[in-house]
Amino acid sequence: MDERRQRRNARWAAPVAAGAVGVGLWLAQPSTPPGPPIGDVAPAQRVVVAAASAPRLPYTRPPVIHAPAPKPQRRPLGQTEVCGYGDVQLPPDDPDPVQRIPLDVRRSALEAMDALMLASDDDQVRAAALWMGARLRGREVKSRIEQIARLAAASRDPFIYAIALEACSGRRGPDGGSCNLLSTAQWVRLDPDNAVPWQALAAEARERDEPQAEDEALQLAALAARSDVHAGRLPRLVDKAVGGDAAPLLRTLALSAGWSAEAVWSASHGIVAPAQGFDLSCDGLQRRLLALEARR
Repeated sequence: MDERRQRRNARWAAPVAAGAVGVGLWLAQPSTPPGPPIGDVAPAQRVVVAAASAPRLPYTRPPVIHAPAPKPQRRPLGQTEVCGYGDVQLPPDDPDPVQRIPLDVRRSALEAMDALMLASDDDQVRAAALWMGARLRGREVKSRIEQIARLAAASRDPFIYAIALEACSGRRGPDGGSCNLLSTAQWVRLDPDNAVPWQALAAEARERDEPQAEDEALQLAALAARSDVHAGRLPRLVDKAVGGDAAPLLRTLALSAGWSAEAVWSASHGIVAPAQGFDLSCDGLQRRLLALEARR
């Protein structure tokens, strides 16, 4: 009886031992928490997972589309633009577009320019207004020359002195008024490094038949550091007074007057001003203003 029991127990011992070893190995493994079911994953996470697992495609740069450049506007033959006014038709014998603008419009613009320049706190601007009014427009000539001469006599600005001397040309003597307060010798003292006043001093010595004084002045003119007739100064002073915020037509007509004054000023110093043409279009005015700034 006991022998049969022992044999039965022996038959079960091996499977039980194997099962115990398997349970021990399973318990010894590190636990890994089960992942959430697919339905419990947030939509954003599912997109990230999908993007990460998707095959990488090569990047293709989008095509660059160039807009066609606008073609310049073609105007009929003899027609041109005046900035702030519009298109005007030019006759063959008069290429100046300013003359196509009504006279009362031009006069009004020049009156406004003159008032703005005379009201300026810049002595150079006021001197330019006085000179332009007297020399170019024939307005209150004697009064304006008297004012500019007094302004120069109290100034140490070489430009103001130079423009006053030009205005006073031929007005010395008993009827010269304040022009008698000015002299070329003082101009030289104010601007000794400029050859122009020395050349004027030499010309005066020549008129007095003083060859030695003339030679000395010419030698000093040759040694001067520069020769400056203040080219381009008048239109710059006009634009400074009128300003970029002015009505376009006012600015156009004022600058046109400034360039006309520049041509007269240059001729009075024996210099032929470069041909400016009559391009008063908005683009043309901007180009000429940039050229003036480049010459400073």
